[in-house]
Amino acid sequence: MRKPRLAALLASGNAAASPVLRAIAAAQAIGPVASTSFRVASRIANSMRAGRAAPSVDAFEACHVVLISAPDRDVDAAVAQLTAAPFEWEHRTVILIGDESEPLAPLRELGAVTGVVTTMPGFEERLFLLEGERAALRELRPLLGRTVRVILIPPGARARFDAAITLAGHALFPLLVAADAAFASTGLSRRLTDPVLEKAVQRALRAWINGRRKGWGTLDGPGEARLASQIAVLERADPRAGAYFRGVTETMREFMR
Repeated sequence: MRKPRLAALLASGNAAASPVLRAIAAAQAIGPVASTSFRVASRIANSMRAGRAAPSVDAFEACHVVLISAPDRDVDAAVAQLTAAPFEWEHRTVILIGDESEPLAPLRELGAVTGVVTTMPGFEERLFLLEGERAALRELRPLLGRTVRVILIPPGARARFDAAITLAGHALFPLLVAADAAFASTGLSRRLTDPVLEKAVQRALRAWINGRRKGWGTLDGPGEARLASQIAVLERADPRAGAYFRGVTETMREFMR
């Protein structure tokens, strides 16, 4: 991996709390640091133990990569600071540490390559997600050091990627709640049923990873008659869980056709 050129940082808020910035700071890849004032820039550089405070973004002229780390409410102001800088943006890369790429549009219009990087749930500081162009990945990857991986998704794909995370996480919870309610209706304690529930989820996930839709046939699910009986019994024992089971079953049939 090539030695990274130092990246400039325009920051506000608690920048040192960012896992992305911590990784870049650990790789000693931060150069000039600017903020709303020189005092704030000094505080941020000191808190990260990386970079050197600069009085303004004018100090970024020699840097090919500029990082932005700011609360959502301050991002537009940060972009305005950069667009007002007295140098050209062609052949420069601007990477926002955050969630939305739209605030970077003024810099793209000036010729900058842009990207938005964020953490991946459950991976601590070992895996990050970058929405942007491949050129942005080429500039970001060396800044993060050798132990960090980056997944690149094309511009505009972030919302769909987040939807997948939600479906696999938050959207899974109602299913677990319904399964827990079904177990509870048997009178058994969670101490006994939680390991069974955990194993069932693990088996389903492994079947999916190993075979995708073909894995469906390896789970030994109930036949139609038995499934209908299970739904009816659960609807009597716990109407809400039963109604959810019925709805999920219809969705399941639709998706697995």
